[in-house]
Amino acid sequence: MKQLKALSLLVLLTVQFGNIISLHAQTNMKADHPLNSKELSLVPIAGFTAKGDMPQLRTSLNSGLDAGLSINEIKEVLIQLYAYAGFPRALNALGTFRTVLEERKKNGRNDLAGKPSATFITNENRLKKGTAIQAKLLGSDMKTSTADFVPIIDVFLKEHLFADIFGRDLLDFKTREIVTIAALASLGNADPQLRSHINVGIYNGLTKNQLYSISELLKDKIGPAESSLMKEILKNIYMKENENTKSQNNPFTLVYDGAITENIKGRVNIHPVSYKIKDITIAANVYTPSNYNSTAKYPAIVIAHPNGGVKEQVAGLYAQYLAEQGYITIAADAAYQGASSGFPRNVDKPANRIEDIYAMADYISGYAGVDSKRLGLLGICGGGGYSLKAAQSDKRFKSVATLSMFNSGLVRRNGYMNSQLSTIQDRLKQASDARAQEAAGGEILYSNSNAKPFTDEQIAKMPDLYRQGMEYYGKTYAHPNSTGNYTLSSLLDLMTWDASTNMDLIEQPLLMIAGSKADSYYMTEDAFGKAVNAKNKELFLIEGATHIETYWKLQYVRQAVDKLTEFYTKFLQTN
Repeated sequence: MKQLKALSLLVLLTVQFGNIISLHAQTNMKADHPLNSKELSLVPIAGFTAKGDMPQLRTSLNSGLDAGLSINEIKEVLIQLYAYAGFPRALNALGTFRTVLEERKKNGRNDLAGKPSATFITNENRLKKGTAIQAKLLGSDMKTSTADFVPIIDVFLKEHLFADIFGRDLLDFKTREIVTIAALASLGNADPQLRSHINVGIYNGLTKNQLYSISELLKDKIGPAESSLMKEILKNIYMKENENTKSQNNPFTLVYDGAITENIKGRVNIHPVSYKIKDITIAANVYTPSNYNSTAKYPAIVIAHPNGGVKEQVAGLYAQYLAEQGYITIAADAAYQGASSGFPRNVDKPANRIEDIYAMADYISGYAGVDSKRLGLLGICGGGGYSLKAAQSDKRFKSVATLSMFNSGLVRRNGYMNSQLSTIQDRLKQASDARAQEAAGGEILYSNSNAKPFTDEQIAKMPDLYRQGMEYYGKTYAHPNSTGNYTLSSLLDLMTWDASTNMDLIEQPLLMIAGSKADSYYMTEDAFGKAVNAKNKELFLIEGATHIETYWKLQYVRQAVDKLTEFYTKFLQTN
């Protein structure tokens, strides 16, 4: 009976999360689902309206309609924006929207009008109504900081802004705050109003990840300065929370501006860089030794992060330790994930992740001081599986290593520890339906859409990978750009993919590292056994370590780094 209960919980875990990183969302009181395509499309509409950029607004309005926004919803957004961007720009935006609709109609596009806003009753006590709406929106009745200085402003705000605009029923408070935050950030000089509305947005359900996704979309669509303004405010808002969630005995204490660690700080250099994969901008860090000389020649190592992870977590940690050993290393956020661009957000397809690895190799091979003939590869967790695939074809990698390898395709198909074999066809049908809905312009569905928080009893019964993943990704190393949530349609690619096929194509030296107590070890063992042509292959077990403990626990990280240094030193010699 105990085994049956454990298996049932394992099925639940795999269904809800797909992988452990989405446990980050479960640690919050409110559901931390990604913003959907309609919500994301509001950001550039608000931003370009505020900036008065009508050509770009035209494109964004078309995208919003294609994402499923109704005509009346967009009208309501532009009505709201006059309060923050001014009548001239709101009226210009409405005129542009009218032109867009006329053009679409001529082209045979019959857009959904949608529900109209309820008629506002003009003869009621608007001050009383506005005061009540303000209290609901903000959590209490309050006056602005200028109310005593210019009392009529407080009346205007309550009677007009809150009663006349926020009192309209077509858009909820959360949606209105997305619009307002994007507009104020795009204006570039709206603090403290921007800071205030970010806090109002948090009160009305916007989560940290959702707010950071708005800032990333601002960077991608509007500009880096507008995004930086918002990110600086978010950093200050969440600074106290970040300090409180760090483990008391955490030896590394990661911070977000380059994954600097306390015990490595000053011993490596971190260079934020960006480059393109077609039209996707990739955010990466290059790590160089403290005595880095651009005229010298160094071996280099490409490092691929876990599923849903970011460069500021375990990938950045190992990148720094290896840079300290004399290598130039690179860690990048995957396309559609983290700080890299790409829409929809959190697409998780093997072909993309493998291309990410190729592109890191492209970039670092041309970096000053890199000897492109001495290029190594390290993949961690899901990045380990993708690294095995990349190394099968890309012979620029002279040696290949994995740490706690996770075969994403195998788990998405069969479930963790083969716990979902009976539901494979059902899940493929769900992924197919999600793809069809996306193609029809409907809402983008995510793997974690209907997840519910786990009870303490359920958490206690989880495998180590899941239970300890909650701590790592949700508390001690939580990062606003990190999420294990992925588009449900990604399963069409994931469930037909397997990291361990064609392992005979790997002829390079191969090192696979895993914890001796890792419940994910079966994936490393399987892939290692199939690498029949790998030269000098070695399976190295870190005694006593679990999967997640190899990410951060000092004694285990040191063992892994020592073994990796020995491996790369031996097999990245000058040709």
